[in-house]
Amino acid sequence: MDMNMNMFVKYIKLDEEKRIIIALQDHLAGYLQEEQSKKMLKETAEKVLADDFKLLEVAKSSCRITVAEGTEEASMAKVEQEIVKGIEMAMAFMSQMGGQAPQE
Repeated sequence: MDMNMNMFVKYIKLDEEKRIIIALQDHLAGYLQEEQSKKMLKETAEKVLADDFKLLEVAKSSCRITVAEGTEEASMAKVEQEIVKGIEMAMAFMSQMGGQAPQE
């Protein structure tokens, strides 16, 4: 995992049942409880994983994604890529917003 990702994600791993577990840093736990966030996460997982996506479960500070058997490693790599891409976009947006002089 890259440095920026560690600010948001504790870890991404497969559990004993080969489900993808994404644990967020504690300061982001509230985000997972918002209905809009859950909906967006599910839509993104379905888009990224397509037919391999089976189920998304959201807990207090983590998500669990069940994928088609035999696709676990590849699916986890896709999920990690998507998270990195999202974080990079958010960081670019934040730096752009922070770098602009106030408009008068």
